[in-house]
Amino acid sequence: MNKCKHLALLTFFSTIALAISSTSQAQECDDRSAMTAAMDASERLMSSDSFRRPQVLKRHHPSKRKEVATYFESGDLYFTLYWIVSDNCQAAFIKRTRGKY
Repeated sequence: MNKCKHLALLTFFSTIALAISSTSQAQECDDRSAMTAAMDASERLMSSDSFRRPQVLKRHHPSKRKEVATYFESGDLYFTLYWIVSDNCQAAFIKRTRGKY
């Protein structure tokens, strides 16, 4: 009888812990904030003008990170910069395309 009570309490508390941990997951950075973070980082890197709105290309489901493309021109060349934006809206550089005419 004592083991049954302990098992029932253990099951109850593990269910409560699971419910709390699933609701306290990190919030996702919304698309507009992700594009703004990537655009700000691109402007610091390129110091030139954007010729097109940024785009959210992918959303990584387990980590809730987003891949964002920004588009810049420098002189007569056009560049695409790719960024990973984390759930707290911090942009990390991935790559830049070669300049195209």
